[in-house]
Formats: sequence, C-alpha cells, structure tokens
Amino acid sequence: MADQISFTIAGKSYKLSREQVINAMKGIEAQQISKYAVKIGSKRYPPKQVLAEALSIPLIAFTTQYAYNILQRLDFEVEVSGG
Repeated sequence: MADQISFTIAGKSYKLSREQVINAMKGIEAQQISKYAVKIGSKRYPPKQVLAEALSIPLIAFTTQYAYNILQRLDFEVEVSGG
C-alpha cells in the first residue's frame, strides 16, 4: 500500500495506513480524553488508545507524543482538548 508509513516502537518495526487505523477503531468505545483527541468517524479518542488498538500493543509501549506524531503522519488531525 502506498499510503502506509513505517516506524519503530521499542525496537519493533511496524507499517500502518490510515485505513487500517479507521478499521481498527470500529466498534471501540473511547477512553477518557485528558489533553489530546483524534476524531475518527463520529467519535473522539485519545491518541494512545488509537495507536495501541491499531497495532495491538500495550499503551505503556509508547508515549502520547509518539502516537500524536504517527497519527499526524497518517493525516489525522490531533486536537487539543479542554478536558
């Protein structure tokens, strides 16, 4: 897929596309948003939840900043929440 990006988390390489992220979040309930949010469909999710679900890895494996950067590279808008 031409729209996939490659990146590494904790020494493991991953490839991910925007479509894979959207599909991974179907039917997933959003966790509480503290500062940042990503809108996927009609729901808003914390960036770490989105990346963890899309890759099936634990939240503790990466930082919010890393999730923010990956999602922005996939053309998701990461917004600052008032919450």
